[in-house]
Parts: sequence; structure tokens; C-alpha cells
Amino acid sequence: MIFIGFLCAFSSRWAFSYFGLSCFEQIVYHLKVPLEGTNTQFISDWIKKCLIPSLALSIPFYFMPFWLNVFIFLASMLYAIIQIQIVPYIFHQFQTSDVFESEFHQGNIKSPEKKMNLIHIYLESMETTYALEKDGGNSKEDLVPFLTKLTKENISFSNTDKIGGARIINGTGWTTGGIVGSECGIPLLFPLGHKFCKENVPFLKNIKGLGDVLEQDGYHQVFMIGSDAAFGGRKSYYLQHGHYEVEDINQIKREGKLEKDYHEFWGFEDDKLFEFAKEKLLELSKENKPFNFTMLTVDTHHPYGYQSKTCKNKFKASLSNSIYHMNELLQDFMEWLKQQDFYEDTVIVIQGDHISMAAEYIHKTYDKKYKRRVWNVFIHAQNHTNHTKNRDFTTFDLYPTILASLGYKVDRAGLGTNLFSSEKTITERMNAKTFNKELTKKSDFYRSLL
Repeated sequence: MIFIGFLCAFSSRWAFSYFGLSCFEQIVYHLKVPLEGTNTQFISDWIKKCLIPSLALSIPFYFMPFWLNVFIFLASMLYAIIQIQIVPYIFHQFQTSDVFESEFHQGNIKSPEKKMNLIHIYLESMETTYALEKDGGNSKEDLVPFLTKLTKENISFSNTDKIGGARIINGTGWTTGGIVGSECGIPLLFPLGHKFCKENVPFLKNIKGLGDVLEQDGYHQVFMIGSDAAFGGRKSYYLQHGHYEVEDINQIKREGKLEKDYHEFWGFEDDKLFEFAKEKLLELSKENKPFNFTMLTVDTHHPYGYQSKTCKNKFKASLSNSIYHMNELLQDFMEWLKQQDFYEDTVIVIQGDHISMAAEYIHKTYDKKYKRRVWNVFIHAQNHTNHTKNRDFTTFDLYPTILASLGYKVDRAGLGTNLFSSEKTITERMNAKTFNKELTKKSDFYRSLL
């Protein structure tokens, strides 16, 4: 009994510090979706930090009075329940909200005459915190010099008058949630009774997202990732919303570009990802149709990142080195893109999928009062605005904004507002905490979208 109590307490504390849990719904989601390709480092860290200490500490209690054991057990379970935020989750299941009915828009979207290509780069866990303090971040180390320069030279929406970005809302604080939030304008808040996200099970069947819109306009769509795309339901999402070609580690191996037993970190490192991306883009550019090439990096994944052979050890923290190396890879990739014939006809969107889950690294390195935001950059946007600074917006707003950057006419889509338009976002009209709370309440309308 004591062992179970300690294990729950240690595990909840570990999960919060290790994954930086944004809400209990994040746990619910990952209990429901495929976990193929999970990095086994998580398991070994859990054994070291949770299982072994729980075993060691529980042994002496075998000789303690039963009432004391019961007290320790109950205290441990209470601590675990509070830590993973399950009480607010249960409480909200008995409340209803009409925020989706009143704010959701499927979108009156009008296509442009000229179809621009799209290169959509998700940088794993890329947040504005990593910029220097003088540029709007919270870092004393120059981790992202090229990305900072690129951001200043192009369109980027900010919550301040310097570099800033999108607010994270419940249901968008992990990779699949971040992708769906910025491509469909809704959170991923699956109820416990929802079916697993597999290829033969509908995933957001009544939602029209970025991939659906571009597919209707004849785009050839590719999603490239350095891990198993099945993890977290990503493959299911991209196959069902735009019929993307999914180029993950399994497909790359089938194409003979990697040995069958090759595996580094989550699959293969970003050095190879960007090289594979160049090859695929050259193929796509030869076709007589527009393309949407979406990619997701992985080397800056929590908790420690990945350091490839070409990664420089400039900083004390391993994750800082991974962030700096990602910045170098991005610079090389952008310089390569500028030399390509299709560059001028291509909108390039660079964004974080969510803020970092490396809670221990963040708390030790940066100011807890800093408002962490998701990075965004728009290059060759077909729309312009003078109102890019001091905006309050979420990743939901990136969905219609990406469409607008391609030249589409749209004001609102999903729960998002086109940031190029004159309309205010939901969080500019409604208190963000109130909006966040409303999203977690029960909504039959939202469930009908799933």
C-alpha cells in the first residue's frame, strides 16, 4: 500500500517536472492515442526517479504501525491527485460551456488566384524564451542568433513590442495538440470515452483544417518527421486531413535512405531531416502543381535534447546546445532555399509546435515570471499589416493567419482570427483565463466535431 502511494506521488511529481504538464487533458489524450516510437529514455528515467525511490522508501514502513501506513498512503495519493490537476478536470466535466457554439467558425475561405507553395516548419518546443533579453526573450546566452535575425527581417506576431508569440491554451501544449491548434484552430480535449486515434478511426471528422483547404486547391502535401508519425495520432491526423504523404522514419527506411536498424533519439536526427527535406522539395518543385511541405524537427525535444556529432558544445546545458544546433541547421536550410528557383513563389512559415516541456531546464535557467510564448515567422506572406506587435493571441489564430499568408481571404476559422485582418482575437475580446477555463468544460458541440 505504501509502495503504491509513494509510486503515485513520485510519478506525479516527475511527470509535472519532466513533461511540464499543461493540463490533465494532456494525460487523457496520451492514454488514448498510439505510443509507437516513444523515446525509451523516458522509461529509464522513470525507473531511476520514481520506481527505485518508491521501493527503497516503502521497505521501512513494513515495520511501522498500520494506522501510520494508512495516513502516509492517503497523504501520498492526495499529493498525486493535486499534482496532476485531476480535481479541476472532474469538476469541469459537470459544467457546460457555449464557447464553441458562439466562437467557432468553419470559415468563409476564398482561394487566391495565384497558388503559392507552402513550407511549414515546426521547430520542436521553440519558444521565445530562448531569444536574448534585449530582443524580447529571457536568455543571457545567444542560443538562436539566426532565427532572431530572420524574425526581425520578416513578419512575426508578438505579444510585446519585441520578439514574442502565441499564448498556449489548454489542449495545445503538446505536439499533436499544437499542430491541430495551429492548423485547425481548435484544442485537443478528448473525453475519456473517445476512441483511439488510429488510421481507420475518424480523427476530427467534422473539422476542416489547413490540409483540407489546400487539398481542395490541388496541393501536393507532404509531412516529414524524424520519428514514428503514428505516435500521438499525428499520422492519423495528416492522412485524414489532406491525404498527406507521410515521410517518417518507417517510410524513410522503406525508401532505402536509412538502414533498417538505424535509430537515434526518437528516430533520426535533424541533420538528416533537413537533408531529406531538401531532396523532397526538389522533387516537389518539378511537379506542375503547388505543394505544401510540412516538417517537424525533434532534436530540441525535452528533457535534454539530442546532440548529434556536428552539435557544438558551446553551453553548459545539453538542451541549450541542441537549441543552438537547430538554429545552425535552420540557417543552412534557409540559405539553401534562397538558391532554389521555387523560393520566391513559396511562403515559409516557421513556428514552435508548443512551448518546451523541459520543466527542469526552464525553471533552472529562466525567470519564472517571463511570459513564455510560441515563436512564429512568416516569410513571403501575401498579406501585410502594421499591427503585429502587442497582440494577445493563441496558436488557434495561426490557422487562418497561415491561410492569409498564402493569399486566401479569411477573417476567422476554427477558434482563430486572421492576424493580418483588423478583427480582434478571442483573447483580445475575452480574458484569456476565462477562455481557457471555458474550453475545458463539457461541450456537446465540440464533441460533435471530433
